[in-house]
Amino acid sequence: MVNVIETFSEISDKYTAVICDLWGCLHNGIKSFPAALKALEDFKASTGKVILVTNAPRPISNVEYQIENLGINKIYYDMLLTSGELTSTYVNKICKNKLSIFHIGGKRHHSIYKDMINEQKISIETENIVNADLIVCTEPINPSRDQLSDYENTFRAGIDKDLTLLCANPDLVVDVGETREMCAGSLASMYKKMGGKVIFFGKPYNNIYQEVYSFLNKGDKPKEGSILCIGDGLNTDIRGANNEKLDSLLVVGGLLKRSHLIEKRNRTIINEIKLNQTIDKNEVHVDYVIKFFE
Repeated sequence: MVNVIETFSEISDKYTAVICDLWGCLHNGIKSFPAALKALEDFKASTGKVILVTNAPRPISNVEYQIENLGINKIYYDMLLTSGELTSTYVNKICKNKLSIFHIGGKRHHSIYKDMINEQKISIETENIVNADLIVCTEPINPSRDQLSDYENTFRAGIDKDLTLLCANPDLVVDVGETREMCAGSLASMYKKMGGKVIFFGKPYNNIYQEVYSFLNKGDKPKEGSILCIGDGLNTDIRGANNEKLDSLLVVGGLLKRSHLIEKRNRTIINEIKLNQTIDKNEVHVDYVIKFFE
């Protein structure tokens, strides 16, 4: 059985740092959650470090701008990391000769290529995969409408060319307000299942946690039990914590809200039987559970 808590303050003094998810914990893409921000502010006031880690397929600067417009400014956190920034760094590292990238996702995500296009280090292709050297997936072309089957022919062509797919967002789905949309992780998982090579950037993979350790402890893994991972994704936030042997706090009012784990509309009761069944089904370990991060 997991430990259900009402507020973060019940356990916060155990930790020197938190790795906190953004979407579903601090905001829903439309508005931020004041109680969650107050919890982070109080933790920072007690000398705790707050690292926001998101599987957003955009550079850090873009996400900073987005969340600041939602009222999440730098008084609430010490560091921000994005899976998009890691993807950008990797592409910049390998594009020694001009690289042709088949980009799957919106044009807004071309920001991860930063100056690489202007410097003619890369070229972007969105229609024809034949001449591509690499696939970069940031999101489905139409996240709210696309089906996995829409990409089968493209992926088959990519696999025939032995192209590696870089996944800039391992999340499978995201809730934008009350609308659920497919993410790049669903497409990347399909490509891998079809036999393609995939490199994932972000949670639950070690590459993004290494950046946290570099910030907190010059690259060395911090003392066991000193970091808490907070998130609403069992297969990203919680699995990442498990992989890194870090403590975890699951927010059930985020992605899991459609699983009916919270029984009453007044947000008072968690169905612990359903919760434990859900956790067991996903084969993860959860240290603490909270309805909404606050």
